Amino acid sequence: MNVPFRLIAVNVAVFALMKTVWLLIPSLDISMESVVGWLALPASWSGVAVKPWTVISYMFTHLDFWHLLVNCLWLAWFGCLLQDVAGGRQVIVNYIAGGITGALLYVSFNSGFFPGEDACLIGASAATLAVITATLVSEPGRRVKIALVGIFPLRKLAVAGAVIFLFASLEMAPSQTAAHFGGIIAGGLWALAWRLYHRRHMRLMQQRTRSRLLRMELLEKARRNGYSSLTDAEKLSLFDLSVPRRDAN
Repeated sequence: MNVPFRLIAVNVAVFALMKTVWLLIPSLDISMESVVGWLALPASWSGVAVKPWTVISYMFTHLDFWHLLVNCLWLAWFGCLLQDVAGGRQVIVNYIAGGITGALLYVSFNSGFFPGEDACLIGASAATLAVITATLVSEPGRRVKIALVGIFPLRKLAVAGAVIFLFASLEMAPSQTAAHFGGIIAGGLWALAWRLYHRRHMRLMQQRTRSRLLRMELLEKARRNGYSSLTDAEKLSLFDLSVPRRDAN
């Protein structure tokens, strides 16, 4: 099972467990509110201090099936694309970083501007938005095929997603929008850092490839015509290119 589907499996497992507890509530001396309160992110710093694990648990918790389904579908699609681009580990990094950043902005915004507006936060939307944003920013020119629609570059999907998010934000509480922006910020920053690293890595690989080719050419010339056939500049280049190889060994 690839990484995005492992994350989806955790979300589905938590949802199924909560529904099972809900069915068993009549025979248990607990309330559904207490179960949700144990996993959901509080809206205040004092609440987070009492339940610090909720910074992680909230991003795997859903009460509404459609909320879970939408997040899982986005995570499956963009998570697989990001895994192809940067590897499965980076999908987890973006998911967790987006969820944590969303949590920090949610609590900060709720505590500073709209105290007491929301009781708690649940859902993987901020974490999923980090994965989506990381995918869109890391390779905006990549073309993907959408069933029944056609082939589109990711940059067009990014514009469409931004419009959808803007209109969806009108129906959300400001602190919830702040949480979603946290996921977008985390994914965007990761993607920019990854592009810089990838660009630098590609330059280094190209430089090493050119060095190896030059060394092979000089060695082949020395083998055919003798070492004395090399010019002083070529001898110096061969020496410089050979030093890393001896140091590496």
